[in-house]
Amino acid sequence: MSSKEIVIAVSGSIAAYKACELVRNLTKKGFPVRVIMTENATHFVGKITFEALTGKPVRINEFDTGMAHIEIKNIASVFAVVPASANTIGKMANGIADDLVTSTYLAATCPILVAPSMNPGMYLHKAVQRNLSLLEKDGVHIVSPDKGIVVCGDEGYGKLATVESIEEKIIELHSKI
Repeated sequence: MSSKEIVIAVSGSIAAYKACELVRNLTKKGFPVRVIMTENATHFVGKITFEALTGKPVRINEFDTGMAHIEIKNIASVFAVVPASANTIGKMANGIADDLVTSTYLAATCPILVAPSMNPGMYLHKAVQRNLSLLEKDGVHIVSPDKGIVVCGDEGYGKLATVESIEEKIIELHSKI
């Protein structure tokens, strides 16, 4: 197995709790996993949860020490944004690097995966669809959301894809390094 790590970047979506299951599954299977988070993600899941699951510190602020986005991109075999909020997707698609997740995305040279999760109206909005299309054209692997009832009660596409399908794609990408 490679010495590189799977980097899971958690952004601000209610589905952030599902990233815990993803990280747990990957680490139980012996994959090296590191988690970074947006500040918004910490409103849904605390960093200590991911630290307990990985045994590694979780980075949120790129200015705490060193050049975190460079350190992280250097160890990444796969950079997976799970869940990917409309906000983070928009920043990524437009080259905005104003937090650790988006700065690392722009610096990363490994395969990138995005698993969107948001309200169905947001997901279907032309701006979000345009941003996803731009990311796809840039070579980003998109794990499309499922159709279903989301937390607010709305129904449609926007529900995070199953943890199993995201995990499968991450392992596939990691195995190619």
